[in-house]
Amino acid sequence: MKPFVNQELLSALKSANSVFICTHIMPDGDAVGSLLASGLILESMGKRVVMACSDDVPRACRGLPSAERIVKPEGIDPGQFDTALAVDAADARRTGSCALIYDQIPVRLQVDHHGTNPRYAMHNEVDDDAPAAGVVIARMAEALGVKLTRDIAVCLYAAISTDTGNFCFSGVSAETFEIMQRLMETGMDIVAPARQLHKMKDREYLGLLARALESMEFVLDGTVTLTRITQQDYIDCHARPEHCDGIVNYGLYIPGIRLTVFMDAHLPEKTKFSIRSIPPLSAQNIARALGGGGHLAAGGCTLEMPWEPALEKMLAEMEKELKRQG
Repeated sequence: MKPFVNQELLSALKSANSVFICTHIMPDGDAVGSLLASGLILESMGKRVVMACSDDVPRACRGLPSAERIVKPEGIDPGQFDTALAVDAADARRTGSCALIYDQIPVRLQVDHHGTNPRYAMHNEVDDDAPAAGVVIARMAEALGVKLTRDIAVCLYAAISTDTGNFCFSGVSAETFEIMQRLMETGMDIVAPARQLHKMKDREYLGLLARALESMEFVLDGTVTLTRITQQDYIDCHARPEHCDGIVNYGLYIPGIRLTVFMDAHLPEKTKFSIRSIPPLSAQNIARALGGGGHLAAGGCTLEMPWEPALEKMLAEMEKELKRQG
């Protein structure tokens, strides 16, 4: 396992008495798993912990150990904490209303794995080579001398398996499976969380998936797929934005496709894009050019404009990336 680099961050955690831990808005499995694992790790060290997120925990993650303890930040007094820790949040704005609490706490820390992260905390541990924030949290537990429990292991499994596409995405390494070995050695039962996280799908999700696949277009000489969801799709499927999670990946599961973009066009003056790429093509480059961020193989951005002009900008950046890589 790679070492946890920032010794000042580790010292700050060791010295902390009460810690406010938060993650990004619209949390996925890496966000929730990293949040819960961090909280359980610090509690095992005798720290008082509050775990918060601006948005609801997604259904697939609600069965994770201590998931019911994740609260909304509204009404939390920042004065009761000496330390704040943000996990899997590429920038401070991504923590949503949690930022109002985080910014008022004397010692501010963060653990992340996004290459676009501006190192916004006082002490930062950011490794953009790590395939999931959960990998960096596992290193943190090792560096703090915390023995992994089954509950911590399940949360780390949720984090790591989610952001690696259940160990199918680029970035997966020998270290990833070394960590998984350690998680399994706790006696963790992988079957139930794996089924809940990766196999079980809400009816609303399946409805949106059907609409997205029906909308699929092949563009830029047939090397790029485009899928979209509209406001009417949400209404017809009785769905919410959280039910779109993971739909983007289907556009890349086709021979010859190098890039895919999923467009959430349900708001009249705002268009959200999720991008996936086959390396060396960089989803992160495309997203960053449009004000977003992400990783080599996965990125996203939101443009404050209707979907037609937004899509023109997106396709132009995708074409540039295709030409850049040849």
